[in-house]
Amino acid sequence: MSTGERTVVVGFDALDFEYLDRFDLPAFDTLRSDGVEAPLSSTFPPWTGSAWPSTYTGSTPDHHGAFSFFDFADHTPADAPILSRNEVRLPAIWDYLTARGASSIVVNVPVTHPADEIEGVLVPGYLAPEREPSHPSGVRSEISEAIGREYRIYSETETDSGAEAVDKLDSYVDLIRSRGEAAEYLLDAYDWEFAFVQVQKTDAVFHEFTEESAFERVYRAADEVLDTVRSAAPDANVVVCSDHGIGPVTGSQVAVNEILRREGFLESAPDGELPSLSDRKKTLDVTVNGNERTRGRPSVAARAASTAESVLRTAGLTPDDVYAVTKRLGVDEQVRRLLPEDVLDSARQGVDWGESRAYCRLAPELGVRLNVEGRDPEGVVPPDEYEATRDAIVDLLAGVTARDGDPVFEWVEPREAVYDGPAAEDACDVLFYPREMNHVVTTRVGGRPVNSADTYNHKQNGVFVAAGPSFAEASADAVPSPMSLTSVAPVALAASGYPVPERMTGEVPAGLGVPATRERYGNVSFAGGAADDDEGDVRDRLSDLGYL
Repeated sequence: MSTGERTVVVGFDALDFEYLDRFDLPAFDTLRSDGVEAPLSSTFPPWTGSAWPSTYTGSTPDHHGAFSFFDFADHTPADAPILSRNEVRLPAIWDYLTARGASSIVVNVPVTHPADEIEGVLVPGYLAPEREPSHPSGVRSEISEAIGREYRIYSETETDSGAEAVDKLDSYVDLIRSRGEAAEYLLDAYDWEFAFVQVQKTDAVFHEFTEESAFERVYRAADEVLDTVRSAAPDANVVVCSDHGIGPVTGSQVAVNEILRREGFLESAPDGELPSLSDRKKTLDVTVNGNERTRGRPSVAARAASTAESVLRTAGLTPDDVYAVTKRLGVDEQVRRLLPEDVLDSARQGVDWGESRAYCRLAPELGVRLNVEGRDPEGVVPPDEYEATRDAIVDLLAGVTARDGDPVFEWVEPREAVYDGPAAEDACDVLFYPREMNHVVTTRVGGRPVNSADTYNHKQNGVFVAAGPSFAEASADAVPSPMSLTSVAPVALAASGYPVPERMTGEVPAGLGVPATRERYGNVSFAGGAADDDEGDVRDRLSDLGYL
């Protein structure tokens, strides 16, 4: 039994102190003044698909095995399914607690489908199909009835390319508020010792909007969720965390696949499909207002692209013709400003996965995978050429520079220089880190290898704030700055009075004033199988559920 306090983790994707400081957010301000805070350093890579599993398992990606938004194991990049809980090889906080008979409430945490049959309630979040079942069966209908509207994983305009900006933002805010309402109901209706509530749109708003007013509106909605959770559990510990930060990117856009193509490592193909999370999400988000989704009207950009392409073809030209000629004449940058990006995209090539020696499968992986014989489904690189090929790619990428002449990558390393855990072999063979996270990577083939960037994207440091009875002895001066994202799970368990599992790579910082002990949890079951602290290999997986 627990000898500690109830603990609620409230996770906000991409939450950043820059914006917490900028906006008027009374609930966040109160929590910060009540407790202790620190920057929270994300894992590598600092993206949702790898970082949230690190948050709930207390371990780095090379231990839990999730490096991306897709499960690339035994799949070509073009046919890889979206990542699920089955591919995360370690138990979560709530699995360890279930093994000790403690009850948890888990709402909207990414990469938690299929739902663990835990002691308590688990409602899957991001990357799950919209109709994904929860645990126990029927709990989503129960939530919907309690909050007076359909509880959704995705916003009503999530994949509607024709949605007006104001409608998209409204749907973001509505979705965030539903998280607070669901949490309020579950925290009151069920017995629990631990809860984890997550909000995703604090990230998405930066990828979809550029207006400060949009950012502020979403942050204020998030503030309401935090206030609701604290009111619903007034005596509990509250830990706020984010999987990474976010901010403006003003450096370069680096087309890694185009760089590889020019040096002969990658072969292009007109039908070489690139993995696209936005495209796959359309298969997950299938309803609007409870009805089957029908194709929305084309967006303004798409209509402009169609019109522009029609004009070109009337003149006997294809996008390929335009792109080739303008590149030869050295005016491609000027034409790029005049033609819609969709038209330019149609002139670009994809990747010939079976003929290429190396490629960047997905930009958020921040790496290059070699296509090795006997290891990869369509491998072409002989094993005895692996090291030489990889060394050449490391040297190639290390030499890529921005327009100011500085290297775009802070480091470029072979995999084993970054990862040493049991799942490391599934990571990319060459890994890189954009300098100050002020450059973005693209998988595009064609065009200029390095272009200017003006966008918002992920930053290494997110947010950690903790307050409550278990943190009464915390000393801000003694808390590491930054803390590690892998500390969240150990801290949550220790604050609740439970030992930290030996297999977690994260630690409980002494400055938090929370006593922590390490202990084996024995065999712990979870959605992806079972794990024991004594096991050296936790690779046995359940079969793919075929949810796509």
